[in-house]
Amino acid sequence: MATVDIHRFATEASQRAADKEKAAERSTVWAFVWTLFIFKIATVAVIFWAAEGSGEAGLLIWATTWFWLGIPIFAIAGPLAFFIRRRRVRAKRELLQRAEWLVE
Repeated sequence: MATVDIHRFATEASQRAADKEKAAERSTVWAFVWTLFIFKIATVAVIFWAAEGSGEAGLLIWATTWFWLGIPIFAIAGPLAFFIRRRRVRAKRELLQRAEWLVE
């Protein structure tokens, strides 16, 4: 009986360690992506400033960097979709609970 408890404890401990490692890796990747994005935006701003804000420079910069907007869109869309869905589910749950307890 004691060996089963020790084995279960060891398995749970290793699972918690693996979960912590995955979370650390995920946060490291996002920190790297945001660092790249901020560096790219700063570089674009410096180039635009050095070109004295000319229309041709702005057009060229826009043509070569528009796809970088995908990073913040992707980063914001996931949590936003989660919160919207959670709000809808909670509203539906409240209606179902209210209907369940409504006695005529």
